[in-house]
Amino acid sequence: MPDIFISYSSKDREQAEQLAERLTSAGHSCWIDRQGITGAEQWATEIVEGIKACSTFAVLLSERSVASEHVLRELSLAIEKRKRVLPIDLEAVLLPSSFEYPLAGLTRVAFSDFAAILHAHRHGVTRVVKKDERKSLMILPFADLSQTNDHAWFADGVASELVGALTNIKALRLIDWNTSKLFRDRTIEIEALARELDVRYFIEGQVRTLGEQVKISVTLLDVATHEYLWHDAFRGEMKNIFDIQEEVAQKVVDGFRLHLSGQEQKKLKERGTENEEAFLLAKQAVSYADRQTQEGLQHAVDLLSQAIALDPRYAEAMRSKAYTLCELFRAYDRDPAYLQEAERLAVRALEIRPDLHRVYGVFASLYRLQEKFPEAKTAAMEYVRRMPEEYWSHFSLGYLYMETGRFADAVPHFRDALERKPGDLTSYFNLFVVSEHSAEGEGKQRWSREALPHFEKHLRLVPDDETARVWYSLMLYDAGKTDEANASIKTLLQKKHLDAGSLYNIASYYAAVVDPPEPEMALAVLKRSVAEGYGYLELLEQWHEIAWMKEHASYAAALDEIIASVRHPPVAKEIDA
Repeated sequence: MPDIFISYSSKDREQAEQLAERLTSAGHSCWIDRQGITGAEQWATEIVEGIKACSTFAVLLSERSVASEHVLRELSLAIEKRKRVLPIDLEAVLLPSSFEYPLAGLTRVAFSDFAAILHAHRHGVTRVVKKDERKSLMILPFADLSQTNDHAWFADGVASELVGALTNIKALRLIDWNTSKLFRDRTIEIEALARELDVRYFIEGQVRTLGEQVKISVTLLDVATHEYLWHDAFRGEMKNIFDIQEEVAQKVVDGFRLHLSGQEQKKLKERGTENEEAFLLAKQAVSYADRQTQEGLQHAVDLLSQAIALDPRYAEAMRSKAYTLCELFRAYDRDPAYLQEAERLAVRALEIRPDLHRVYGVFASLYRLQEKFPEAKTAAMEYVRRMPEEYWSHFSLGYLYMETGRFADAVPHFRDALERKPGDLTSYFNLFVVSEHSAEGEGKQRWSREALPHFEKHLRLVPDDETARVWYSLMLYDAGKTDEANASIKTLLQKKHLDAGSLYNIASYYAAVVDPPEPEMALAVLKRSVAEGYGYLELLEQWHEIAWMKEHASYAAALDEIIASVRHPPVAKEIDA
């Protein structure tokens, strides 16, 4: 069993072997790759077992090693196995965020200071930043146990409201709802979630409905001790749903023995509406909008219209309807009336609730879709100004720049989004996309190399996430793993039903990623994407990946035919208030 596993770039082999010899002379056993294992063999059994068996994982830091995909993978596995990590500087080097995050706060030892290396191996290295003392908590999607089994939307609504209520408590580090809902209807061990997401506490819940009666059962689990800290059940009628939700949130606070500030207590009790029927309609609308189909979005708009009719001051429902109308316009139907109504709703929502800053994100989207780019930029920047710690505000500004072709300007804002939500796959993929066109020279390979471990971790937890697997395949190809990328894409295409957006990205893969390109395959997959409901005309009409194909009449004609099949001429419509 090796005492120390030495991870290094092959270009630093001389220093690595020198260190191994000195450690061996000092009586320590070392695992070091002396054979130059590369490529697919990098994850051979001996490397995995070497990391699992060692007591200290020493990583030699240099310009070469922080650019090495293999070193990053070894470091990621060592972190996953909770090994003592010893960073050793071969030279002064600025860490990329992929290394900065796992090594955050660890004192780096100089290669020349052998005594310090021995001391760190025996006693560990110190951290120079204060440990995050917040309680890490994840609220899992609640199970729907209603007799009719058709209230999953309500169970999700209860869980998401609980996340929203607890998000503002500074003593908690809460996993966001977009991450939590990925694990709805998936069987996965909580211990695996705890390890991969670095979470100690989990809330599990069940919701039963029978007519107007509702019962919510909630359990708090401490994974570190494998104990359930408390379990409680809350009963009442739908008309009392706000009181029940407030009681559940307060129970969580009491269970953690948290002392809230006046502002935190106020946020905990905050309600978007006092009309329980309007609230339930808005929650049901979310479940339809999440389907991202034209019918689902339209039904969500109808439900939100009913909610607003019941409570004309329901600002959050107005914001939600405005955003949904923008999505309808963007993906399916270029009726300008959608955006006109979205703007009216967003303005009204902000009049009612000036503190509903997420409305600025809606303004940024609708102005971009109206091609009012200065107004869109102003709105997105205002969103960042008012919510500087909010992930979505920075993402919104980055997305605006990306969609308007200002790729270099998008890079820092997606990086800001990543700082607020480390490991976010969408931000990584967008950085991968925009960096290809960035005047700042941000290379795709840098972001693919940094992102791959995060995608691999995510896919271990959610192996059937089609979108993530497509993005992962694109990055694999860019990282030089062409065989793995091609195999991954072909496996996806064998599925009978595949998400329309994923199919669009696969079409781009065959048009612009593989070398040489496969235009016939690209068009076939694009046609399948449209058949599955893809209707983002703006991307189809400006598909820069296949600009070269338009020089060939047969390809251009086929593309025009595909676009014509989804183009809808503007038709004036009445939209419910």
